[in-house]
Amino acid sequence: MGRFEPTAPLDGGGYSVASLRWETQLGALGPSDGSMGAASNVPSALSVLRHSELYLPFPDEIEEAFGVLETHCVRDEQLYPVSLATLPFLFATLRTHSPLGERIAELIARFTAASGTLQEIQRARFLDLIVSHAKDISGWLNAYDRALCAIALRVPELRTDLLAAVTSAEAISPVVLLALIDLAAAPGRTRDAALVMLNNNDETIRMCAAAFLSRYGERTPEMTSRINTILTPAAADMLKTYVRNLWTPTVERPAVAPKLLTAEVMFAGEKVVLVRAGDQRVALPWANAQIERGTQLQIGLTVHGEPVLALLTDDAGAVRVIEF
Repeated sequence: MGRFEPTAPLDGGGYSVASLRWETQLGALGPSDGSMGAASNVPSALSVLRHSELYLPFPDEIEEAFGVLETHCVRDEQLYPVSLATLPFLFATLRTHSPLGERIAELIARFTAASGTLQEIQRARFLDLIVSHAKDISGWLNAYDRALCAIALRVPELRTDLLAAVTSAEAISPVVLLALIDLAAAPGRTRDAALVMLNNNDETIRMCAAAFLSRYGERTPEMTSRINTILTPAAADMLKTYVRNLWTPTVERPAVAPKLLTAEVMFAGEKVVLVRAGDQRVALPWANAQIERGTQLQIGLTVHGEPVLALLTDDAGAVRVIEF
C-alpha cells in the first residue's frame, strides 16, 4: 500500500485517521500502526478504502488493504480491539457510495459475527457503535442485503428497522427471504415475492423461496411436494455459500411420504446395506442389520432418492419398520 497519499483527511465520526494513536490499538499482530509490518498498517488500509476510486487501477493494493482488516482486525473468528477504532471510518466510507461498498459492509458484518469474542466492556462498546449506525445499516436494503441481514440477525435492536423497511419495500431479494426465516416474520409482500421466485430460472433463488415458503407458505399437498423437490439435500450448504457464510440459513424440508419400492439385499456390511430396487442400487445406512443376501424387503425413498425407511416382513407376516 501507499502508492497514493490520501487526498484529504479521512474522517470518521468527527476525527481523522491521523488523530488516533494506532500503536495503542491492538490487533492479531500487535500494534496497528504498521510497526509490525504492512499487514498491521490499519490507517493505511483505511485510507486505501476511502480513496478506492484512485486505487481501482491497482487491485492488488485494494486486496492488501482488505487483507489487513480481514486478518489483523479479526482472525480465526477472533475479533480484536482495533476493530472498534475502524468502525467509524468504515461507515464513513460507505456513506461516500464507495465502489467497494458491498465488501466493506460485509466486513462490518463479519466483525459483528465475531464480536462475542471481545472482552465484555469492548463488546458492549462495539455493539453500541453498531446500534448508533442503525439508520445507515437499515438503508442498505436492496444494496448490501447479505451484510444487513447478517447484522440484524445478531443485533436485535436493528430488527424493527429492518422489518419496517421490508414491509414498505417495492422489491425483496432472495437473501432477505432467507433472513426472515430466522427473524420469525413474513412482513409486507414477502410471500408474494417468494411465490414469484419459486419460478425463477436460478436454482439458488428457487431454493431461497422454497425455504421461506416451507415456513410461511400455504401447505397444500402440491406446494409441499414442490418445496420438497426444490430443497435438495445440498440446499443447506448451497444457501450458506449464497450468503457468503455470514450466517447459517435455516432450511426445513417438509415431510413428504416416501415412495415405496420392492428391493433385494445384495450386500450387508457392518454399517451399510446395499439393495437393488429395479434398476436402482441404493445404499441403506443400516448398521448391524443382521440380514442375509437375497432377502426381499421394501424401501422408502424421498423424491431425491434418499432412503428414509425399510420395511421387513418376517415369515409370520409381522412387519418391522427401520427408519434411517
